[in-house]
Amino acid sequence: MLKRIAVLGLVLLPLAASAQVNVPRNGPGAPSATTGISVQGRGAVRFPVKDAQFVAQARGNADEAAVVAALRAAGVENPVVGPTGSQLYGNGSTTLRGTVRDVSRAKLESLGRAAAAYMFAHPGTTLEGVTFSVPSDACAPHEQDARSAAIADARRKAQALAALTGVTVEGVAAVSEFGGCPGPTEFFPGQPGQLDLGTLTSTVVVTENVTFTTVPASGSLPRRPL
Repeated sequence: MLKRIAVLGLVLLPLAASAQVNVPRNGPGAPSATTGISVQGRGAVRFPVKDAQFVAQARGNADEAAVVAALRAAGVENPVVGPTGSQLYGNGSTTLRGTVRDVSRAKLESLGRAAAAYMFAHPGTTLEGVTFSVPSDACAPHEQDARSAAIADARRKAQALAALTGVTVEGVAAVSEFGGCPGPTEFFPGQPGQLDLGTLTSTVVVTENVTFTTVPASGSLPRRPL
């Protein structure tokens, strides 16, 4: 019996980190239980980026007008420097924001050269945490595809477990979701929706935790308590 359990454990090992199976005991006096399989599915969709949001943290001494002019000259649309009327001071940081239309490597390289030239002309000024992110409305059309892929991945895992445990996947009892497209104010380093500078693409990732209901497989033998 211990050998059988060990073999079954090795078979289920690749799924164990993201799956749970509840199978009711059969036989006289066995407690009633809801049969179900809980698994985690993941879906990811990569898509090309046309426009990107630019965000960076600046430190140093420079006034807003000069920084906005430099950003606009570098191709950043609607540049914003912190709150209206703000200045950059050496001991603090100020957030720079804007939009880069029709993203290309040449345009990003031009922006980098402009930033380097500005810092060279203003000693003590630095630019940190530069991030290019995808607006949420550009990501949204691809989110549903990632969601569908995550559900399909979860169902595949559930069916694999069902085949090993003598049950059949019937329906969905519960779903919880993580990931997806960033919100309209999440354009900061580490957030989803960032631009891959190497490929000029972005990836939306969705994770679905799904609990599937199950029924005994047709023709399956009654299961003996372990």
